Amino acid sequence: MLPAEEITSSINGNDVLKLMASTDLKAAELLEAASDILAEQSRSPKSAVDETSSLLMVESGNMAKEKWKSDCVNIRSNGRTEQIKRENAEHRLSILSIVYNPTAHPTSYLDTLVNMLKGNVGCGILAMGDAFKNGGLFLSPVLTFIIGIICVYNQHVLVQCSKSVKQKLKLQHNPQFAETVELSFETGPQRFQSYSVFFRNSVNSFIVITQLGFCCVYILFVSKSIQQMLSWYNIQLDVHVSILISMVPIMISSLIRSLKFIARLSAIANVCMLVGLVVILYYCTVDLPPLSSRSAIAHWTTIPLYFGTSIFSFEGISLVLPLEQEMKKPKQFSTAFGVLNVGMVIVTSLIVLTGFMGYWRFGDAVRGSLTLNLPEEFLLSKVVISSMMFGIICTYTLQFYVPVEILWPKVEQRFGPFRSPLLWDTGLRVVLVLITFIAADVIPHLSLFISMMGAVASTFLALIFPPLCHMAVTSADDGGNGYGLFNWRLAMNCVTLVLGALGFVTGTYASVYEIFGAFQKVAITAAVTNTTGNNYTAPGVH
Repeated sequence: MLPAEEITSSINGNDVLKLMASTDLKAAELLEAASDILAEQSRSPKSAVDETSSLLMVESGNMAKEKWKSDCVNIRSNGRTEQIKRENAEHRLSILSIVYNPTAHPTSYLDTLVNMLKGNVGCGILAMGDAFKNGGLFLSPVLTFIIGIICVYNQHVLVQCSKSVKQKLKLQHNPQFAETVELSFETGPQRFQSYSVFFRNSVNSFIVITQLGFCCVYILFVSKSIQQMLSWYNIQLDVHVSILISMVPIMISSLIRSLKFIARLSAIANVCMLVGLVVILYYCTVDLPPLSSRSAIAHWTTIPLYFGTSIFSFEGISLVLPLEQEMKKPKQFSTAFGVLNVGMVIVTSLIVLTGFMGYWRFGDAVRGSLTLNLPEEFLLSKVVISSMMFGIICTYTLQFYVPVEILWPKVEQRFGPFRSPLLWDTGLRVVLVLITFIAADVIPHLSLFISMMGAVASTFLALIFPPLCHMAVTSADDGGNGYGLFNWRLAMNCVTLVLGALGFVTGTYASVYEIFGAFQKVAITAAVTNTTGNNYTAPGVH
C-alpha cells in the first residue's frame, strides 16, 4: 500500500472531500481504496482511466456513491477475471451516461426553455379538463396559478439549496435532487443530521414511484386510445385486452438502450404532442356553450381530486437542477426573466388554457384525457390520437430510464457482479414494465390514477422536500436569519408544507374513495346485468 503522503499528493484535497461527502466509506477504507486505485493505475493505465472517467461522469450523489463502492469492490477483487470487470464497467457507462455531462454540450437560453417545456407538457395537461370539472370553471384557474407560484418558488429553493451545499462542501460536481436533500440535512442543525440518509432514500423512492406512476398513466392513455379508435370501427374491446395490446409496443420501446436513438424519438414525440395539443385546443373552440352552463365553483368534496391532477401536471421539478447545470450561462436560469420563471409562466398558462377550454367545451362529459372526447366525425381525430399515442410511447421510454438509473446500482450491489450484465438489465426492465402494467390493469381509470399519483408522490417532490431542504440549509448558514424581511421565506415554507400535507391527505383519500366507488359501480352493473338476464330467460325455460 502507498503511504498516505503519496496518496494525498496524487489526489486533490477537494476530490477527497467530495468522495467522503458522497460515500459511506470510512476514512481508512477510502485511503485503502485510493491506494489500490493508484496501484492499479500504475499497472494498467488505460483501465484506471476508464474507471476514473466512468466515476466522473456521474453527477447524482446516490449514483456516485453506489458507483464508487462497486468500483472499489471490483478493483480489490483479485479473483475475478478482467473480462467480467470490463463488462461491468461498460454496462455502468451505458446506464450512467444518461446523467447529462453539463460541460460536454452546454445549452443556450432558448434550448433550455424548450427542454423545460418538453419536460412539463405530457398526459397531465390533457387531464386538466377533468381537473377543472372537479374544481370549477372559475375557481380552478385561480387555484392553478397559486399552485404554479408555489411550485416555482420551491424550484428556486431547490436550485438555491443545491448551490449552497456545493459551495459549503466545496464539491467539484453539481449535486442532484436526492443528494441536495441529503447534504442539506447532513450539514444542517444537529437535530436534522440524523435524518439525512432517510430523506435521500425517501427522495429516490418517491422519484421511482412518480416515474413509474407516469408510465402507468401512459399505459392507460395508450390503451384508452386503442379502445376509442377501434370503437369507431364497431369493435368493442375490453379495457384489460386493450392494456394487453398496448404492452407489445411499450415493452419493445422500454428495452431500447441507445440514448442517441431515444433522443431522436423524443424529438419526434415532442412534435407529435405539440401538434396534437394545438388541434385539440382548436376543436375545443368549436360550438362553445354558454359559460353559465358550467359550474363556477365545484363542490368541496371534489376539490382534492382537482389538487392531485393539477400537482401531477406540474411534473418537471426533477428536471430543474439538470437543466440549470447544462446551461452555458447558468445565471440565466433563475433570474427574474430567466428560464425557470419564463418557462413556468408558459407552462402554467398552457395548463390553465387547456383545462378551461376542455371543461367549457365538454362540461361534465369531459374525460380523463381530452383526446377521448374527440368524435369520429372530426376529420383530424384519428391523426391526432395516433400521433399522441406514438408520442406517449416514446415518452414512456424516456421516463422509464429514471427508475432504471436509480434501481440498477442497487441490484448490481445486491446480486452482482454479473457475467451477463445485459441479461440482468433486460430482466430488470421487463420486471418494471410488468409492474406498471399490473398497476394500470388493477386501476383502469385514467383520471383517478392521475389524481392519486399527483397526491401521493408528486406532492412530496414538489411541495414537501424543497422547503424542508431550505429550512435545514438556512438554519445552518446564518442562524435562521436568511429568511428575508419579516421572515417571509419561513412563512412561505410553512404555508407550502401545510398545503402539501393537506393535499396529500385529502387528495389520496378522495382518489382512493373514488376508485373504490368506480369498482363498486362496475360490480353493481354486472350484478344487475346478470339478474336481468336471468329474469329474461326464465319464462322461456318454463
